[in-house]
Amino acid sequence: MPYSNAAEILETPVTTHEVRVPNRFNGPPGSGNGGWSAALLGKHLGPEVEVTLKRPIPLDRDIRVIANGSSAVLVDGDSEIASARSAELELDIPEAISFAEAARARATFAGYQDHPFPKCFVCGTGRCCGEGMCLFTGPLDKGIVASSWVPDAEFVTEEGEIAPELICAALDCPGAWGLIDRYGIEGPIVLGRMTYRFDKPIYAGERYVVMGWAQGREGRKLSCGTAVYDAEGAVCAAAGATWIELR
Repeated sequence: MPYSNAAEILETPVTTHEVRVPNRFNGPPGSGNGGWSAALLGKHLGPEVEVTLKRPIPLDRDIRVIANGSSAVLVDGDSEIASARSAELELDIPEAISFAEAARARATFAGYQDHPFPKCFVCGTGRCCGEGMCLFTGPLDKGIVASSWVPDAEFVTEEGEIAPELICAALDCPGAWGLIDRYGIEGPIVLGRMTYRFDKPIYAGERYVVMGWAQGREGRKLSCGTAVYDAEGAVCAAAGATWIELR
C-alpha cells in the first residue's frame, strides 16, 4: 500500500517530516535500537506512549514520520515499519536500590561472557564507553537486573534535559537482560512493543539507577518492565515491553 497520502493512515490534520537513525544508534546489526527508534516516533505524542515496531528500523537513511495529535506512523518507502499512539502505562514498579548496589550489579553483567548483539548502542560490550551507552545491567535476583547510569552531556536538549531517545534507549535493553536471566534464553530476542512514560526530567552528569525485570512468557512472546530512578529513588521514567524470541 503506498503512503503518499497521509490521510490514508491517520485522521487529519496530519504533519509529515523526515527523520534518520544514524548508524551509531543500532541495536541488532543493521537496524536501529528499539528504544531509540520508539522515542524517535513517539516523542511527537507526549510523555506516555505505546510504540509497536513492525519491521527492523533502517539505519542512516531518511524515513518519514506521519503524525497527528494522538497517533503516528513511521514509513520507509511504501512500508509502515512502526506505529505509535497515546496510551497509559500500567506497570507495577519495584522499589529503587542505591546507586552503589546498582554499580555492584553492573559488575556481574551476563553480557560480559556471552552477548547476542555485542555492538548494540545501549548494552553492547563491543562499544567503547562514550561511543555507546555501556549500560550493563547485572542480576540482583532471578529475573531482576540493574545498573548504575550517569547520562552523557552529548544528549542534552535545548531545555537542558536528556533527550527522549536516550531515555527510551535506557528503558529498552535492561528488560531483555531481565528476561534472559529469568528464562535462560540463549538465542536473540528483539523488541516488539514498548509503552513508556516520562515522569521527571533526567539530567546529564547526575547519578541514576536503571532496573529491568521479567514479567511473563507466552511462547515466543515475553513481557518485562524497566525503570530509571534518581538519587532519591523517585521514578523518572518507566516502560512495559513485549519482546519476541527469534526462531
